[in-house]
Amino acid sequence: MTGLSSAAVAGSAAGLRPPPGNEPPAGTGPWAGTGSEPRAGSEPRVGAVPATGGGYGPEGWAATTASVGRAIIRELTAARRRRSHVSAGTTLDQFAFLADASLVLSSSLDPQRIMEMIAALAVPRLGTGAVVWLRGDGDVIRMAGSSFLDAKSADFLRAAVQLRPPTLDQNTPPGIVVRTGQSHYIPCYTERVARELFVGSAYETFWELPSGPTITVPMCARGHVLGALSVGRAGPHEFTALDVHLVEELARRGGAALDNAQLFQEVEESALTLQRSMLPAHPPALDGMEIAMEYRPGTAGTEVGGDFYDVIVLPGGRVGVAIGDVMGRGLHAAAVMGQLRAALRAYALEDWGPAELLARLDRVVDSLPGLQMATSMYAVYDPYSGRATIASAGHPPPLLVLPDEQPDYLVLEPGLPLGTGEKDQFSETTVALPPGSALVMFTDGLVESRRRPVADGLEHLRSGLAEQITRPRAARDLDAACDEPAAVDVPAAVDVPAAPAAPAAPSAAVPSAGPSPAQPPTGPSLAAPERRIRERRSGRDRRGGYRRPRTSGDRRRTGSFAARSWSGPDAVTCDGPGPIQETARTLLERCLLAADLPPRTDDDIALLVLVTRPVRPPLLELALPAVGSSASHARVAVRGALHDAGIGSLDDAILLVSEVVTNAVLHARSDLVLRATLEPGRLRISVEDREGSALPRPGDESTDQMDAEHGWGLLLVEALAQAWGVETTPDGKRVWFEMEVPGGDHP
Repeated sequence: MTGLSSAAVAGSAAGLRPPPGNEPPAGTGPWAGTGSEPRAGSEPRVGAVPATGGGYGPEGWAATTASVGRAIIRELTAARRRRSHVSAGTTLDQFAFLADASLVLSSSLDPQRIMEMIAALAVPRLGTGAVVWLRGDGDVIRMAGSSFLDAKSADFLRAAVQLRPPTLDQNTPPGIVVRTGQSHYIPCYTERVARELFVGSAYETFWELPSGPTITVPMCARGHVLGALSVGRAGPHEFTALDVHLVEELARRGGAALDNAQLFQEVEESALTLQRSMLPAHPPALDGMEIAMEYRPGTAGTEVGGDFYDVIVLPGGRVGVAIGDVMGRGLHAAAVMGQLRAALRAYALEDWGPAELLARLDRVVDSLPGLQMATSMYAVYDPYSGRATIASAGHPPPLLVLPDEQPDYLVLEPGLPLGTGEKDQFSETTVALPPGSALVMFTDGLVESRRRPVADGLEHLRSGLAEQITRPRAARDLDAACDEPAAVDVPAAVDVPAAPAAPAAPSAAVPSAGPSPAQPPTGPSLAAPERRIRERRSGRDRRGGYRRPRTSGDRRRTGSFAARSWSGPDAVTCDGPGPIQETARTLLERCLLAADLPPRTDDDIALLVLVTRPVRPPLLELALPAVGSSASHARVAVRGALHDAGIGSLDDAILLVSEVVTNAVLHARSDLVLRATLEPGRLRISVEDREGSALPRPGDESTDQMDAEHGWGLLLVEALAQAWGVETTPDGKRVWFEMEVPGGDHP
């Protein structure tokens, strides 16, 4: 009994009956008492079985029936095993494909990358070409990803989509699929279907390409149709039920991965928008200084951080620079950082000194819920005196770079971090910053990591920056010795380091003086790295902004941003003798190179560089004794200086000069220094003395009597001046005011 037909197998299941004339007696045989006896006159389901032996009695019929049954059972078992083997192999292959697809789709949180991977997974496993359609704004459906074995077909489809972009109201895929959420199968392209999909020259070109069946299935997530997946085959090979199931399952998993990536991107963009709004976009363009700032997120996680910096324009041409670091990471740290920076800016605009500002900020931190501690540093720089006053609250010390000197850290009282609960008084340190100096302020992410303690990081930054600055000086000397134009720049701007920076050449290999033309240098060329980029701008170019870090490969961190902005020129200039003029931007880049950051950092980095520049010479600088006649001398000197500068109609300024000088003579009783400076659109006049124990305020000595003889001076200043203020100096105080210069009364 081999080669049984399906009819025979079916018949065996229904029961067997003997040939005519050989039926067993009633009530006997295999159907006895079973209720399954065959009906009289019915046709046999299985062909007749020949009799064996000398007759076909009941015993022979029973033996024959048992033999046939055993053969049928053996055949059924073999057929079932063959079908089970084929089905198991197909199922395992299907499961392996879907498992690999899930693994690939879960490796990224970039929506665009996921859509490209969905198309790539479908080719060539399911078809010769695949397109991912994404629902956009309104009725627009855009082609978000594609993969083709034939490059000509890929170019054709892109051109056809540009000629007729798909929309939701179409009755052809992908419009009908995205609109209804139902799969759509095209077994072959007829002339009617092709004309609905393609227009113009695309219709004619379509028939020149190989085509076949195409299936389009929806990509859904959380009950919404996000887009569709189209898979086509070039040839007559139709899609089987298993193929359709695989395409639908791939689209389902792709939709879930795409939805997850979009949700992650929305949350991260919200967090980054919060942090981006808390960082200043551009530093102010101020005379006598250049400022460069950079923020870099840590690459070891996906959270925002609590590092911040700020630049506050203060009255009198001064500037306040602040930097800080809130403990912790995530949205909570960023929100606390925003509150801290807002309070710092408010106190700075009230013109509190650095020490008093940190003391007030400490009380703010104590009142914030859930904050453990924060470090901060605040400095006020006056370009007219060339001095900066700094106070620290547990923050790393700033790096001081003086002209033609090695960089070194500023020695100052470190103070306790904010929020420690200790009501300790913060102390101030005043340092002179001649033109060409730099003050580098940073957070601990620049110098500290899990593999490098902060002490080693600080020394590495200092020594590395010294080498970075020494190299262009040696290159300048080499250019001068070779009679070449002296123009030095730093390497290209640093984005996000993909690998540790190559160590600079040892300083011992750098000649301290250029060799003579007769003896060219034999050591390594030190000018080559700095000659990569010649000076690109000669004037003051103020620019900057936000940009995303460059990354290699696909990373989970997709929304992080790096912020860099600066004021001043881009390049270093060193024409002629004297110190090299490092710009704020290039010095910031040198600090990043010197820090030798690892590819993946544990903490965020905030970096702020302030470079001092000479201010324009004052319009008038006059030393006066503490006598009553000094007021008249001051009026005459200021009037003459304004006349020489072609400025008139400033009688209010002459009146206020008399008032502030008289006020200093009466209360300070020390030598005075009168300084008048002409700035764009305004005149600034200040009077310095050596008495700083008490700062005057308007109306301190005035009374309610209208005929009072004293106490009106600063009230007049407050009423007539455009801006005014009183500030402390290392040896006294300074009272200043500003007057607007009329448009036609300045040179």
